[in-house]
Amino acid sequence: MRSLRNKLVIGALLTGSFAGVANAAQVILFECPLDTSRQKISADFAVNRELGRAWVDVQIQSTDFIGEGLPPVDVIMTRFDGLYYDPARKQVLYQRGAETIVCAEDASVLWSSYLKSTGQCQLTSSTKQRAIDDGFSVHEQTVAVIVLDAQASAQQQARAVGK
Repeated sequence: MRSLRNKLVIGALLTGSFAGVANAAQVILFECPLDTSRQKISADFAVNRELGRAWVDVQIQSTDFIGEGLPPVDVIMTRFDGLYYDPARKQVLYQRGAETIVCAEDASVLWSSYLKSTGQCQLTSSTKQRAIDDGFSVHEQTVAVIVLDAQASAQQQARAVGK
């Protein structure tokens, strides 16, 4: 378990060096080795409302858990430029150049607050095979990838066309 955590932390640290713009609307947020037969990956927005900060929580969950209760989940907090929480508007915003995209909004049930997605910032997880050269041999490894696909609203797109 400790080895898995170490690999995840190293993967998270390396993410900054691999993160980049896939095209104008997609940003690779996270990449790490994954054992697809024993793990699954997902991602959600998370915030610190008092500090006005937002990030993406990447969850890696074991699928071969034996026992009672829920399987353990490793959560990796992933920050990236342009994502923040606006306490006045109660929204998670993504600033891309001159445009601001609303990714999520505060919602509440009874006395509890949660983030409700607007659908404009899709977090998608996928896997791909990558050739790894360890200095002794080359082998294939499955890599998990989380991508942010940010789409401006129809109003924002109309304003951009009108300029």
